[in-house]
Amino acid sequence: MKSKSLIPVLLSILLLTSCASKQALLSKLTEPNKIKLLGKIVDIEIIDKRINTSLEKIKIPMISFPGESDRISPVLTEGQKQLITNKIRSYFITSDFNVNIKCYILTGFKEFTAHTWHEKEYVEFEAKIELLDENNILKKEVSQRVVFEAKSMDASQSYLDKIYEKAINTAIYKCFDQLQR
Repeated sequence: MKSKSLIPVLLSILLLTSCASKQALLSKLTEPNKIKLLGKIVDIEIIDKRINTSLEKIKIPMISFPGESDRISPVLTEGQKQLITNKIRSYFITSDFNVNIKCYILTGFKEFTAHTWHEKEYVEFEAKIELLDENNILKKEVSQRVVFEAKSMDASQSYLDKIYEKAINTAIYKCFDQLQR
């Protein structure tokens, strides 16, 4: 009889610890260095090179069974484009040097997978940044890929959206951190 009463307690503990680890991923510091590049931004162009983007939301069942999964490459929203543009602008100190920036989205997707003892939320985002002078001559280019993964008992669309946006931010930051070196 005691073993039956322990099951709800153990499930509660497992659920609470998985929620805590998911929140730790969101609060993890992803911009340890200040970035300050010289240049007056003339133009920022965001070019999505992904061919399989979709307006659909990822499917996460209320009750999942091992082997269930879904993966989507969401269309870049106007809000995400603005987020990228604002982030890029924040890295520059205005100077006499004019600069054009091309930001290529090479990879970007969200994935849900159900396993026997957990559900996995996974996002991947890869960006390439080209720094061009005022004559559109390439001066530098870098690319960075960011992956975030969380395993828990409670996958959600909301959490996937949050870590996807964090992956976008982190990839852009890592590109400019590399450009600054």
